[in-house]
Amino acid sequence: MKDFDFNQYYQNNEVDLSWLIKPSQHGFRWRCSDGSWRKSKRRVSSIDSFRKAIGKDNPSDIYFSTSSWLEPIDLPNLNHETKPHPILINHLIVFDIDFAPLSLENLERARLTTLNLHKWIQKNYHYELISISFSGSKGFHLFYNDPDRSLFSIENSKDRETAVKENRKKLLQEVLLAGFKVDPRITADTRRIIRLPGSIHGKTGLLCHRINVERLGENIESWIDDVPSFFGNLEIPKVAKAIPKKVNQASKKVTKEIVKSFVEQTYMVEVSNHLPGTKDRTSLIFWTPYSWGIGEECLDRLENLVKSKNLADSYIFSDGERILFICPEAFTRAKIVKVLHKIGMEKLSKTLAARKHYWVRISGIMSEDGNWHNEPRFICTIKGRNSKQNHSRAHLTLLSKLGLDIDISRYEQVAGNTEPGTRMVVRD
Repeated sequence: MKDFDFNQYYQNNEVDLSWLIKPSQHGFRWRCSDGSWRKSKRRVSSIDSFRKAIGKDNPSDIYFSTSSWLEPIDLPNLNHETKPHPILINHLIVFDIDFAPLSLENLERARLTTLNLHKWIQKNYHYELISISFSGSKGFHLFYNDPDRSLFSIENSKDRETAVKENRKKLLQEVLLAGFKVDPRITADTRRIIRLPGSIHGKTGLLCHRINVERLGENIESWIDDVPSFFGNLEIPKVAKAIPKKVNQASKKVTKEIVKSFVEQTYMVEVSNHLPGTKDRTSLIFWTPYSWGIGEECLDRLENLVKSKNLADSYIFSDGERILFICPEAFTRAKIVKVLHKIGMEKLSKTLAARKHYWVRISGIMSEDGNWHNEPRFICTIKGRNSKQNHSRAHLTLLSKLGLDIDISRYEQVAGNTEPGTRMVVRD
């Protein structure tokens, strides 16, 4: 890669700007072969202006902004106090789907995820598909345009960008709750950049390029060898090599500490146990302590909890290390404070007493390298009382989003609003 003349390639070959409505409203950045970063000091509206922008640089990886700006050059950052806030013209809805490490097996997983996500978007939203890219490495990018321009008519430029980010954040949460493993750092960030179609991926030498839905529907092995490779023939392994285990998996406490120290930041979706639309109602949701394990002893404890507290049907998920317990009944906050205290979860009990609700992880965890782990998977239902007691409409909806066949109409009494309170979080 160090010896490859990227500049000469881009002087003789065209990157793909044809699908962008106004390339000149996007920012462009590139990483040079020596590892340094550059950003365009001029507007890029054509192939010629792109070539002039990179000048004599040797760009190994080329990116563009997912947002369009009135003035895309030298954007002030979000916290800049002296320059006016930049005017956001549009923000593409972008999903980045990768499965690491690079292998045919993982590429096929990424292809199927991308295809199924596109079908899901078509079914649930009115977004316009404008492009699909093979990234040149581990996955794919989906690009949509939102025909609803109401957010971009907000007069205050800072309020406009904030509103767009909140809208995209809600969409991202819905996508993650629906089970699609996308990169959560991309979709909701108006200041993100993503790889430019028609550019070479600096690590693999494969061409990042646009594909159609028909190609996306074909098995990866039927076309991956047709992708141009500029560093010689790249041998993609059929199956990803397993990462060797470095700790004794019997020690869950050790595993927990390793996971904490393994990454600098992690990304996940959390849900509130509060019933939206009520003043003092809550559901019982928690992760069991590592010390409980995930075997029969843990399930026995939870069955005893359901029986002794006369709870409604409760749902059990596992991420391989702990159990996620969800009872969608509508309780008073005081009762759940006592229940949590009784079963030894003092921290949650005190949080609920002081803050009136708490947050619980309900998605997998994505580390900074883009890998997902600790995905909660449904295990079983612990039968409780019949459905005549009051249930949380929001947390029944949550169970549906987690893949369970929940018919809310069969419950005689439900409380609160339909949508649960969720948030995307980044943790150190």
